[in-house]
Amino acid sequence: MKLRINRIFSVALCILLLLGVCCHVRGATKLTVDNRNPYEEPILIRATCYTDHEGAITASGKSVKPGIIAGKKEWQGNIALLYTYKIENGAAVPDEFIGMYEVLDTGAGIDTDGDGIGDSIPKGESIDIYQPTGNAVEEFIGQYGDYVMMMLVDGKG
Repeated sequence: MKLRINRIFSVALCILLLLGVCCHVRGATKLTVDNRNPYEEPILIRATCYTDHEGAITASGKSVKPGIIAGKKEWQGNIALLYTYKIENGAAVPDEFIGMYEVLDTGAGIDTDGDGIGDSIPKGESIDIYQPTGNAVEEFIGQYGDYVMMMLVDGKG
């Protein structure tokens, strides 16, 4: 129980840090998260980061480590290819490759319907990228912003 409370506190702290330090969207274009199939083409998705104590266990049963993300439960076990984006003809398109991440965790994410409970990760509207420290969170969001392009590759089997 204590580990779960620590994890919830860590996630909440990271979200508050992100909102306070890096609450921005690139350019003046209003971005919306894609509802396309991320297995077929890259989608624009909200990206937050979280930290946790060493030895914390993800929803998949594996320990947290750099290179994992929390995503929609159905995505668990797959590989997420993350890219920066640029706007072309009013649409976000992939730009520079950020890296490959394993979807090994789930979570609540950002409150999108105003009820005070995070719901963006289960809806597939955001991902949460594990970072080992608060400084790493600030660096990631400072470098890549609040949104990334993501394509999923079936990593099961």
